Amino acid sequence: MLLLASAGHSPGVTGLGVALALTWKEPVLLVDADREPDQTVLAGHLQGVDPGGRGLGGLLQAHREHRSLAECLPSMTIPLHGEEGRDFLPGFSHPGMVDLFGPVWPELATTLEAAGRTVLVDAGRITPAGLQPALVAASSGVAVVTGSRLVDLAALRLYLPLVVAAAGAERVGLVVVGPGRPYGSGEIGHRFGVDVWAKLAWQPAEAAVFAAGEAAPRRLMASNYVEDVRALGEVLSARAAGRRLQLGAPRPSAGGA
Repeated sequence: MLLLASAGHSPGVTGLGVALALTWKEPVLLVDADREPDQTVLAGHLQGVDPGGRGLGGLLQAHREHRSLAECLPSMTIPLHGEEGRDFLPGFSHPGMVDLFGPVWPELATTLEAAGRTVLVDAGRITPAGLQPALVAASSGVAVVTGSRLVDLAALRLYLPLVVAAAGAERVGLVVVGPGRPYGSGEIGHRFGVDVWAKLAWQPAEAAVFAAGEAAPRRLMASNYVEDVRALGEVLSARAAGRRLQLGAPRPSAGGA
């Protein structure tokens, strides 16, 4: 399980999650675990699809009824794409659900870790309390997405230490969106003492396809943005494989789970 988060100023975490899921080489599950719910994937990439009770709300109900989340998980997801093995677990359908979900996080983390495929978790913005502890503990890495402007880095300075303290520096990496606008990724990594796992080209039109369901520009899949997403995917896939090796878990099968 891999977490995606941001320190502020919304540098495209959700769009990156969708782009990674659509370009991932193995079966993948994208999870909306943002504790500031906005249903961006449902309204954007999925063009307003009705989840029909599926998602974290359905898992909350299952937990209250003492049903196994592992058994319920497959029925709570939505196909993210026509290709089999790319699915989406919708997030909270109402802000009031977030506090009610507190007792469910540990079982959800265990369920996702044992899902039999790569799990990408959109954790949204890092809060003053940090990221959700159970998800961090079960993850093989936390990718913190940041822009390269001073306002982005000011927010990163406030919130990155919370993630490093919870996960350990070896499990945290930066994804710099638009390096050189004005600060370079190397300079940012050195300043914060955290490895830069990837850089994402500043291509708003291409990013908006995944973030908001906008019409795709020509040669989208050959764009610098998508190539950078694929490169990040290789880094994250290696981390996930290392975690599976550590735990003695099997490699995800071509047909998913």
